[in-house]
Amino acid sequence: MSGKTGLRAFWTELRRRRVVRSGGFYVAAAFVMLQLGEIVLPAFNAPDWVLQSLVVVLLLGLPVVLAFAWVYDLTPQGLERTADRAAVKVSLAPRIALLGITVVVAGLGVLWFQRNARTGGEGGVPGARGPETAVLAVADIDTTVTAIAVLPLADLTGGEELFALQLHEEIITLLSELTTLRVVSRTSVERYRATDKLLPEIAAELGVQRIVTGSVAMAAGSDSVRISVQLLNAPTDTHLRSMSYQREMKDILRLQTEVAVDIARTVVGELDAFAAPEQLAQVDPEAYRLALHGQQALDLGTPEGRREALAYLDQAVERDPAFALARVLRFGAVLGAAIEGDSVTGDRLVMAPEDLAQARELGGVEDEVAAAQVAAEEAGLRLGPGAGWIGSVVRDRAEAGVEGPAPVMDSLTRRDLQERTRIGRQLWEPGPIRRAYLYREQGHYDSAAVVLRTVLEENPEMVPAWAALEDLHLHQRDYAGAVEVRDEWIRATQNDPAAAAAAVETLNATIDADDPRSYWEWRQGHIEARQARGERVSQVEMAMIAIHLGDRRGALDHLEAATETTGRWDRGLETLDTNPVWDLVRRHPRFLEVKQQVDEYKRQVRESWGGRGKRGPP
Repeated sequence: MSGKTGLRAFWTELRRRRVVRSGGFYVAAAFVMLQLGEIVLPAFNAPDWVLQSLVVVLLLGLPVVLAFAWVYDLTPQGLERTADRAAVKVSLAPRIALLGITVVVAGLGVLWFQRNARTGGEGGVPGARGPETAVLAVADIDTTVTAIAVLPLADLTGGEELFALQLHEEIITLLSELTTLRVVSRTSVERYRATDKLLPEIAAELGVQRIVTGSVAMAAGSDSVRISVQLLNAPTDTHLRSMSYQREMKDILRLQTEVAVDIARTVVGELDAFAAPEQLAQVDPEAYRLALHGQQALDLGTPEGRREALAYLDQAVERDPAFALARVLRFGAVLGAAIEGDSVTGDRLVMAPEDLAQARELGGVEDEVAAAQVAAEEAGLRLGPGAGWIGSVVRDRAEAGVEGPAPVMDSLTRRDLQERTRIGRQLWEPGPIRRAYLYREQGHYDSAAVVLRTVLEENPEMVPAWAALEDLHLHQRDYAGAVEVRDEWIRATQNDPAAAAAAVETLNATIDADDPRSYWEWRQGHIEARQARGERVSQVEMAMIAIHLGDRRGALDHLEAATETTGRWDRGLETLDTNPVWDLVRRHPRFLEVKQQVDEYKRQVRESWGGRGKRGPP
């Protein structure tokens, strides 16, 4: 029989066995399922890989259906094996071709599954790359959206660029309060102000699934502002929602809150517990502009900048005496001048405590007041009796019936105030290790390494600096570099050279730089040995190790244990908002409960220093 005859016979046999009809029915049913999936899955916030998996499964099912139809017929009596026709001889070539197609389709499906489903797709660890991600891949909780970034707003304000900068910062700050997501800090996204990178590239670098872009338009001298915001699915660079707002400048405080609330609601749903934006006070537009210029001058950190800031802030308070932010910024400018030894007039020293008391009474800036209060009391301890005017700040706080912790508060709340407030950023110079972490967040890895190496040259036994340097390499997934840092760390801090050499030998024999899991297994054994010796270990560090080893339940156990320590919070809890390692469990109810406890603790401390604890006047 010729090849042509063989193909004709094969086609006739396919029709006789109803293979073609079965394939057509299957394709039609698969098409309907995919259409339903495109409609239904987004309604349940299903990640992209769910629909992609459905496509692959349906594609793999086609050869199975065709093969099944070749062998069996569906009859009124049930499934029956199709009878062979001895008179028809079919060439093996078409059968081999069909088998080859089936093998190729199945192989492509398996390859796709290994590269996408096992690495979690959008629901895995954002930004994770390399062989270590396989450990973090298997997730049984909803991690569809765990992180979001707000890119710098485009300035269309006709010379009011400072307003766009301030609005961008406020939206990020408010969004971090409103959601359980990891919100990328302003310093980390600032490098994308002028970039030609595509959104999927930016998302991969920041480890986020959602990106907010937008613009601010306001004609010079106008008292109205228009804000346009777009929420995008970052990995695919597709729009999810566009929002536009136009308000008078006097409602700017309410507007920036409204934008953040709408973004949060769009991404994570309900926000029942948050105060309505209508409760925020109005502000004189020109006073607001003057305060922004004053803040910009304060950011210079120079005597000239502080004098210029005071001139702007004096005008802002004169135009709107009820503008609490201008008052607390003016207090910060005077306090900064006193700390730096600038010449400050007696009138300024008398006015400063009154500004802080008025800001506390007006409300709406509790965090700024708390930061100013703590900075003042710490300055009083450093400056001594010569700073007698600061004593009136302390007395005013006591007379107001405000009770709080010791002047030097715990690092958890201190860092929260430092990063959240303008006063904190202006008056509290970050230490070298914190500065290194800031460089790391901005992607300046070399600068971070230089800062940490400088610290270690001065004090080779500075354990936090060694830990930060090792973490810097881990952040870049440079496990070989992390092991080298650990070698140096052991040699620099171990007093017994023989014991140090043995520890280093064990370290290098245990860890394979090409197998990240071996590093985390060694680190787990190391910290368990320290715990067995009775040393205090960080429960948050143990949770992080468990995450990398794929033990999410153990990680949550350790995080809960970290909040049970009475009288001393684990400093590692500072990282719950910012470290991408927690993205895998960020939406888990137990993680949310831990984060709620930490946030509530920080809120109570801030309110105890800030006084009223309200978002605005009654």
